[in-house]
Amino acid sequence: MSEKKQPMALEKTEVKSSITNNTTVSSSNGIPRKSSSTSELPNDHREKEHHSGWYKFKESFKPMEHDEIDPNLSDIERANILSSRAPLQRRLKNRHIQMIAIGSAIGTGLFVGSGSALATGGPASLVICYGLVGIMIFCTIQALGELAVAFPVAGSYLIYSSRFISPCWGFTMAWNAALQWLVLLPLELVASGMTIKYWDKETNSVAWVTIFYVVIAVINIFGVRGYGEAEFTFSLIKVIAVVGFIILGIILNCGGGPRGEYIGGEYWHNPGAFHSGFKGLCTVFVTAAFSFAGTELVGLTAAEAENPRKALPQATKQVVYRIALFYLVSLIIVGVLVPYDNPLLLNGDSSVDITASPFVIAIHRAGIKVLPDIMNVVILVAVLSVGNSAVYGCSRTISSLGDQGFGPKWFTYIDRQG
Repeated sequence: MSEKKQPMALEKTEVKSSITNNTTVSSSNGIPRKSSSTSELPNDHREKEHHSGWYKFKESFKPMEHDEIDPNLSDIERANILSSRAPLQRRLKNRHIQMIAIGSAIGTGLFVGSGSALATGGPASLVICYGLVGIMIFCTIQALGELAVAFPVAGSYLIYSSRFISPCWGFTMAWNAALQWLVLLPLELVASGMTIKYWDKETNSVAWVTIFYVVIAVINIFGVRGYGEAEFTFSLIKVIAVVGFIILGIILNCGGGPRGEYIGGEYWHNPGAFHSGFKGLCTVFVTAAFSFAGTELVGLTAAEAENPRKALPQATKQVVYRIALFYLVSLIIVGVLVPYDNPLLLNGDSSVDITASPFVIAIHRAGIKVLPDIMNVVILVAVLSVGNSAVYGCSRTISSLGDQGFGPKWFTYIDRQG
C-alpha cells in the first residue's frame, strides 16, 4: 500500500508546483499545455524587473486607486469624501506657503496695470480703490484660512461652496475659477513676450512665448515640490524688489536722486489727486480687483502642505502685510513720483505693456540708467511666477471639478506619484 501511495503523492506535488508557476497541466498525463512568459523567468529576475527604474516609471502613470465609497451616499457627501482622500503629495513646507501667501499672485496687475489705473483715476483713486478691495480680500482670506485649517481638503474653497452653501453655487464658483486660471496663463505668457521687447524688438514675441511656456511646463513636471521651490524663489525676488523700490521712492521724493529735486506731494495738487471724478474712481475698481486675483491660491495649498494646521494660519496672517506693503505703500510712492497725465502712461498698447509701468517710469524720470533694466527683469520674473501659479491653480481646480461631479471623470486623474 505504501508503494502505491508514493507515485500519487509525487504526481500531486508536480501538479501543484506547476500550478504555482502559472502552468496549466493535464490531469491525465501531467504534460503542460501552455505557460505564461513570467514562468520562464527566475523569481530573482522578476523581482529585479519590478524594482527597475523603467517599471516604476510606467507604474507611476497609472491612476491612484481609491477605496470603495458607499453607493448610497449623495453626490455632495461623495465629493466631500473624495476631496478629503485626495492622494496628493504633502511636500509644501512652511516656507513655501509663507512666500506663496505673500507674493505668488503679484504680477502685471500691480507692476503694469496700476499704470492705466493711475492714468484713469489719479493717485487718490488708486489708493482708495486698492485699499477697499484689499480690505475685502483680507476678510475673505481670513475666513478661508479658518476653513482650510478645519477642513484641509483638495479643492479648498471650491469644495466649501458646495458643502456649506449650495451645489449650484459650487458649480458656478468652480468653473469660474478654472476659466480664470485658463485665461490667466496665456495672458501672462503674452506679457512675458512683450517684456522682452524692452531689450529685443526684432525677435518675434511668439518665440519668447514658446520658450517661457516650456519653462513653466518643465517646472510643473516636478510636481508640487518643483512648484513650491520655484514660487519661493520668484516671490523672494518680488519681495526684495518692491521693498527696494519703496526705499528708492522715498529717497527720490525727498530730493536724494541724481537730479536733486524735492517732489513731495506736488503731483497730488498739479495735475491733481483725482481724474475724471467719480467715474474715474469706479473704473479703477476693475483694475484693483484684477490685481488682487489669485490671493486665494494659498487656500489650495492646504491639501498638499506638510502641516496645514500650523502653516496656513501663519500664511493667512501674512496677507495683511502683502496688501499694506506691496500694494498700498508702493502705490502711494508711485502716486507721488508719477503724475497721472504722464504721456508714457497713456501710450501703452495694452494692460500688459511694460512701457506703461509706473514703476519703470518713476525710475526713468529720476534719471537713473541701470535700475529700469533691473525693474523689467523683476516684472519678467513676476509674470513667470503668475503663469506658474496659474498652472498649479488650474490643475487643482480641474481635479476638484471631477471630484464634485461638475466635470468629466477623467478630470479626477491623479497618478500614483500624487
